Amino acid sequence: MIEVGLMLMGSGMVGVFVVLSLLAFVMWIMGKIFGGRNEAKTEVKTESGLSEKELLAIAAAIFQHEGVHVPEIRGPENWKKFARAGWYE
Repeated sequence: MIEVGLMLMGSGMVGVFVVLSLLAFVMWIMGKIFGGRNEAKTEVKTESGLSEKELLAIAAAIFQHEGVHVPEIRGPENWKKFARAGWYE
């Protein structure tokens, strides 16, 4: 019975990898057919020497940092005794 289960598992894994390989090949072909029409984009440099993408990344990081608020959590004063209570009961 174990041999049948191993054979089914092996054939299922091979089937999944064959299907994923075919899907990757089809996606690669579609990229070659439709992806060749992209124009080369030139990046505009600002007076600070940073591109627009770099400035947007910096601004997004600053906005996210300012939006994060960490609440202050106060534990009990005798936290060691409180933590050990569950282990030794």
